[in-house]
Amino acid sequence: MANQRSLAPSRAVIRDLYVPVLTPFDERGAISGRALARHCEWIMGNGARGVMLFGTTGEGPSIGVAEKLDAIRALSVAQPDLPVIAAVMQAALPEAIACIRGYNEFPLVGILVLPPFFFRDADPAGITDFLATAAAASDHPVLAYHIPSLAPEVPLDVAAIPGVWGVKDSGGDLGYTKAALAAGNAVMVGAENTIPAAMLAGAAGTIAGMANLMPVELAAVCAAARAGDLADAEARLKPVLQLRDQMMAGAPGMEWIAAMKAIATHRHGIDLGGVRTPLRGTDDYLTAEIRRSVGAASE
Repeated sequence: MANQRSLAPSRAVIRDLYVPVLTPFDERGAISGRALARHCEWIMGNGARGVMLFGTTGEGPSIGVAEKLDAIRALSVAQPDLPVIAAVMQAALPEAIACIRGYNEFPLVGILVLPPFFFRDADPAGITDFLATAAAASDHPVLAYHIPSLAPEVPLDVAAIPGVWGVKDSGGDLGYTKAALAAGNAVMVGAENTIPAAMLAGAAGTIAGMANLMPVELAAVCAAARAGDLADAEARLKPVLQLRDQMMAGAPGMEWIAAMKAIATHRHGIDLGGVRTPLRGTDDYLTAEIRRSVGAASE
């Protein structure tokens, strides 16, 4: 019954702008709790409703369960009222359950569960079973993570699983978003370019990586979309997409995570460090073009 009790209030809490925060690492390669708390404070002070830890942007598959729990524990002391969704990115079901049980110790607003990413061709019924087992272990509402570029698709029937809030849809396909909504799921979208149309279609909001760099702008996009003003939302989104495209052009593959850390550090002065192996980064991300875009966002 814990799943059912905690599901109802989070329907209202999980909405508008949540930020899948970058995970700062110190010079030893450990998570920097101080930098994480300061980065979250900056995000929340610039319009976000909450944060999500250890997702794709947060290098979740590279972070162990014990590290995640230690980081959440420290963050909950530094910012006890911070609304947090925590991601489960472990592909082995026993480890995923261990992570969920660890998360049950904290007053999270939800958890995000990624289907086991290695098994791209798994039967959809098997993915449903994985998510149902995860939801049964959780004291918090579960968001099923749909990111078909990296993991199996989330079946549309997950809304029928007790304890599942809905879907975090990072597929960038508005057709899937609408189908997920029609199937009874709540939805938070991840692809920035889909935010206005998705929210007008009924999505609750977004969990958008670019909010690590431009939270004010993306909060305004959500507000305009919630007000039903598609033109205003799309106009406010343009500088976000411009910076995103500039960043991606100089950061092939998943190097964009390193680029985003460098740009965020430049933006607010909080050292977010480098990325964890197997990801790599360079020192060449702060081009004149990107500096101009960031400068315009700061005005």
